[in-house]
Amino acid sequence: TGPATTACNVTASVIDPDSSTNVRKTPGGDVAATLRTPSTGDDWIEVHVVGQAGDWFAIDRADLVGDARKTIFRGGGYMHRSVLGSDGLVNGEPIRADHNEHAPQILAEEIGDQPAYLLGCAGDFVKIRIKSGVGWTRTLCLNQRTTCA
Repeated sequence: TGPATTACNVTASVIDPDSSTNVRKTPGGDVAATLRTPSTGDDWIEVHVVGQAGDWFAIDRADLVGDARKTIFRGGGYMHRSVLGSDGLVNGEPIRADHNEHAPQILAEEIGDQPAYLLGCAGDFVKIRIKSGVGWTRTLCLNQRTTCA
């Protein structure tokens, strides 16, 4: 048996530098689907994360986002944490010590336009690593066409 799954309800971007990223049937298992990022334009892929099992995130949907939003994967699957995150933070959104809104804010005045790497999730919160450290937030900037000021 694998590690216990933590329930989540968050959205993250696929930040894999490769043009295609695999969704696995089980953590580290067979490929369920391959998500392909368009080679032209500035569209991106967002996934809805519903759980975490160790370094793997359970997803139930992937959408190609651009001028329109199109679902490109629906069903159960897993993606490794190394391919999920965001290109930025929402300016002014607090980064907290733990995954609740009353936890102390630990990283103040963060620059919004910096990569955030997904480390964990719990409920509506994501645990991220940014330049200045590790913390929890409810909101990532997923719009790759603009900063989230």
